[in-house]
Amino acid sequence: MRRLLPTLLATALLAACGGSPEPAAPDAAAPPAPGAELGSVPAPADPVTGEPAPPPMPSGDFRIVAVELDDAIDAEGRAVTPTLAFRRGDRIHASVVGVGGSQGLTLSARWFGPDGAEIANAGQSLVPDKPTVVTFAISQPQPWPVGEYRLEVAINQRVVETREFEVR
Repeated sequence: MRRLLPTLLATALLAACGGSPEPAAPDAAAPPAPGAELGSVPAPADPVTGEPAPPPMPSGDFRIVAVELDDAIDAEGRAVTPTLAFRRGDRIHASVVGVGGSQGLTLSARWFGPDGAEIANAGQSLVPDKPTVVTFAISQPQPWPVGEYRLEVAINQRVVETREFEVR
């Protein structure tokens, strides 16, 4: 009765506020309700990090063959003179070259500053059927802080390439 009274009071309070009560925590000794096994299994977790597994890789044979960084790109979106060292006022481009095909995927770039914090994140949906170049870029009105930076390139939120670079 002591456990039932707080539950009834919380239910009455939520009903008065127009909300619905939270479902009660299941009793560990009680068997699962019929059909509870279906569709109620959480996404598998990474055994090392414990985080939910990322979405699956796309169908097809698409893969990244180059990630080039530079302060300038050519007409095709490729780095003119790939480098891993930049000046504080540079606009920094990442040319991501992929080959192969897919019925659809999202290619994304996440940029991290010297302190490890994310400074930019962008993505592009693709349905590649030939060699593809996707360009991502970062810039800011103030000079970049000096230090070590990191770029992560992902396909469907799965990091497939990482580049570390420096701002001097």
